[in-house]
Amino acid sequence: MKPSKTWQWLGIALGLILAAYLLYSRLDYFGDISFLGAVLLLEILIACLWKYNERFFVLLVIMFLWAGVGVPLQRAGFIGRWFVLGAGALVGFIIWTRGARRPFQSIHLIAFFCGCAAFVSATVSSYVQMASFKALSLSLLFLYCVSGARLAVLDRERRFFNGLILGTELTVYLTALCYFGLGDNIWGNPNSLGAAMSIGVFPILFWAWLTADGPTLKVRRLLALLLCTYLIRFSLERAGLITAAFVAAVLCVSLHQYKLLVKVTALVLLAVSIGGVLAPQSLHDQIVDLKDALLYKGHKEEGMLGSRRSPWDQSIATIKEHPFFGTGYGTSPTGEDPGLLFGTYYSTSETVREHGSSYMTIAEWVGLMGVLPFVALLAVTVSNVWRVCAWMRRNADPTHYSIPLAMVTLAGLVHAGFEDWLFAVGSYLSVYFWVLAFVLADLVPEGVAVPETRALAPVPRPFSVGFAPAAPHPAVSNSALCNR
Repeated sequence: MKPSKTWQWLGIALGLILAAYLLYSRLDYFGDISFLGAVLLLEILIACLWKYNERFFVLLVIMFLWAGVGVPLQRAGFIGRWFVLGAGALVGFIIWTRGARRPFQSIHLIAFFCGCAAFVSATVSSYVQMASFKALSLSLLFLYCVSGARLAVLDRERRFFNGLILGTELTVYLTALCYFGLGDNIWGNPNSLGAAMSIGVFPILFWAWLTADGPTLKVRRLLALLLCTYLIRFSLERAGLITAAFVAAVLCVSLHQYKLLVKVTALVLLAVSIGGVLAPQSLHDQIVDLKDALLYKGHKEEGMLGSRRSPWDQSIATIKEHPFFGTGYGTSPTGEDPGLLFGTYYSTSETVREHGSSYMTIAEWVGLMGVLPFVALLAVTVSNVWRVCAWMRRNADPTHYSIPLAMVTLAGLVHAGFEDWLFAVGSYLSVYFWVLAFVLADLVPEGVAVPETRALAPVPRPFSVGFAPAAPHPAVSNSALCNR
């Protein structure tokens, strides 16, 4: 036996002896539910790390959802999600750098500067330790986005998007069951329900319905899409309603699907008309409620956007007080003493307040100096969405894998103008959005190369309903991505 093998077996034997000793000397720990939960989480984490590409993204989403929705043992998710994110970011970065993979791009360098700006702002915060941990969480999220998330998607796009579609369908049906069957507001409040459905679910299901192959699959996805749309309407969340309508309009116009846009609008008007004929008083009450929810949000005396004016004014005043480096990443002191309720690792109502917009939030947190890399990050993200929409206008092809990523990113950018979640890493929406936004940078189609001979210029292909990506077009140099 080789000496190296001897040392390996000796190390394994010593490890087993040490594990047996710890197990015997700490038997009382096995009566502690928290300890058993930590052991179970560790086992699940190891199992997902073992099949990192296939399993880890699912675990990450589940952990952050667990911490953000009303499920049993929710508090365990508060702590467990950070261990999962940290392990995923570090292991994913090691795997990515050790393999022959795609190089880092400008968006990844900008993300690094965003993390640096967050740490700099943390040094001037009234709660330095909390702000530093929040800056660390942002850095870990971006580290996972530039490495681990790419491992989960690139070179296995078909499996990833099939799983993503299935996950969104299950989310819609489980949400409907909880709200209409069990009477359980699992998402907590109507704003969370509208945000989750309009950003995380609606763009994926709309694209999946357009590209469904076969009548059975198309009907199944249409039912899920209609149920998702109703849940958005049920939430009466203004940002969610605007986001869903905007994404649907952009996707239809980009794909030259004007007839579909007219049919959807006509169907909505027909449903409203039928409801008015059958129950005119009920329709009148619903219109009044919807008008109040969309235009005034319970602040009719303050006019339109009255519910947002107060937090916006307060954010502008705070930016003027801390113009250069802000109040510290993730912290917005309200002037109240948090006292014994203060948490070093989590926010309280005394350390964070509502801003009414994610863009106002980041400007207040990091100041006008620190916000520059974040502006650059958003500009690159918007540019990627624009390039995908331009590609769709030229090709009228809905089957490219960049399209659902672009629509989710577009939905998030629109919705973030009215809510504070975009840079709050503890939010499941923030994790979900940035993972897909960074992956989008790798899947953006390249521009169409027009041949010198005019007769050979590519003609936009007709609308295709097949889920599998279409055959490569000679004028689209990046279409090979669609055939993986």
